[in-house]
Formats: sequence, structure tokens, C-alpha cells
Amino acid sequence: MLCGEYAVTVGVEALAIPVVPGQWMFVWEFDSPGGGDRLIWEAKEKNGNTWMNESFALPLETMPAEAEKSSERDRSREVLHSMLCMVAEGFWKKGKSYRIETQLEFERSSGLGSSSTMVANFARFAGLDAQIVQQKVFGGSGYDVAVAELGKGLVFWKNGEVANWDKWSLSSDLTNKWKIVFLGKKQNSRSALSDVKAKLTAMKNDDFLMHQLQQVCAAVKLANQVPMLEAGLEMWQAILAMSLELETPYQHFKFQPIKGGLCKWLGAWGGDMLLINDVIEESEREALKKYQIISWNDIVVS
Repeated sequence: MLCGEYAVTVGVEALAIPVVPGQWMFVWEFDSPGGGDRLIWEAKEKNGNTWMNESFALPLETMPAEAEKSSERDRSREVLHSMLCMVAEGFWKKGKSYRIETQLEFERSSGLGSSSTMVANFARFAGLDAQIVQQKVFGGSGYDVAVAELGKGLVFWKNGEVANWDKWSLSSDLTNKWKIVFLGKKQNSRSALSDVKAKLTAMKNDDFLMHQLQQVCAAVKLANQVPMLEAGLEMWQAILAMSLELETPYQHFKFQPIKGGLCKWLGAWGGDMLLINDVIEESEREALKKYQIISWNDIVVS
């Protein structure tokens, strides 16, 4: 999401663009062995290592309450079980077992959308509405699932619980001096959203502030020059940080704001990624050298 974070959940438009690497999902159906019908789900990292391998009896049984623990494996199993429970009755054939394998093309810690691409793939396979799956399993705005489904840039907004989107594109000529800094630690966007829930409610009821945010997002959406685009993104971040009492990356990393510079959080606020331009890359070269930095135009779909 380039612009619109947090505020998209209270009705402000968001601007989002997909990245080139994604996630594959392969499904095999085979005659069940003597032990009964089963579904096996194996999830693989970019390097091919398995990070999750779960097995469920079919038809699905109710998840026991004691399984709801805090470990990553328990949470992952609960997520899979929740998605599988949404499949229509009769979808899984009697006498058949299934193997689902997912394969990431990006690092799971990058924040590039391991959950949203999984939801989009599974919903397509199972004939489900991906937005409904997202809301029931993960919550959030659902913009990332919409991007994963469409595969193109979009304007995304919500009317109540209804998700809407329209086409939008950003010329690569405007972003050829942009870089994405991967900070190497994935943030939980749902927890981050929960932390500012009360402030978001107050913001939604502030007509002047909502108008400001909508105007800034509109300016970014229509920008056809680099200075206008980058100034809009900086303004968006400044207004949101002040309203929700959050640190900007300048404050977090103690970077010095500089004329012509752009330094903005991407992903969950305070982590995942930074968007910077060449001015910031040069001025903060020493601080940034420990992170992986990739050209925006090399990874984002133009």
C-alpha cells in the first residue's frame, strides 16, 4: 500500500500496487489410503524449506479449544482450519484425499503478502469470495487480497463492510529513483491496527481531518510529477503520524529530514519496509547499509 494505511479501514481511499514475486499453490487429489480421507497442507519458504506441514481428517472435525495457543504453529493451524471450514459441503470428495502445497517467491519476513496471496489462491481454488475469507480469518481492510486477485494497481475503499476498487496506475518514470528497504522483521499488521483502534474511531468522527486525508490521497493519486507525488506521500505520513500518535521513520531511525527527500513506512507501521528516494539513500547511506535495498521499479508491477 503506497498511501492509505490505517485510514482505509474507516473509509478513506487507499492506493496499492502489486509486486512481481508472489505465491504459488498446487493441489493434488488422490485415492485415499486405508486410514481414511485426509487433507495435507505443506507451506514452503522461498528457499524451498518447509515452514508449515499440517494434516486434517476429512470431513473436518471441530478444532479443540486447547489447540488455541500462542505458538506460531498453533496459530497457523487455526488459520488453515478456519479457511477449510468455509468450503462448501461436498467440495471434498468422499474416498479422496488432497495435498495442498504453497511456495513463496519472496522472503516470509519481508511483509510482501504471504497471507493475502494464500487467501487469494485458496479462494480461487475453492470457489469462495476472497474478501469474505479474508475478513473471517484475518480481518483488516482486504486491500492486499484485492491486489493479489487483480494483479494490477488499484484504488481501494470500503463502504461499511463492502470492499470496492477501481483501476489506478503509477508511471515507472515517476519512481525510477525510489528504493524499498527491507528491514528484515515482519510486523503483525492486525496487531498494529488493533493498537490504534480507538484513535481511528476518533479520526473517523473528525470531519476536518478526514477531509484532509482524502484530499492528500487524491493529490497522490493524480500526481504526474515527482515533487508533487513525493510531497503528497510525506504529507500523508505526517498527518497520520500526528493523528494516531505514531513515529515517522525519521523519528524512529533518527534520520534528518532533507529537502527533496522521501522516507515513508510501507507495510505495517514501524516495520516491514521503508520507501526512500535517492536523496535519502545518499544522506543516510551509513545507517542503511545493513539492510537489503531493492529498486522500486525492479520489484513493483508498473
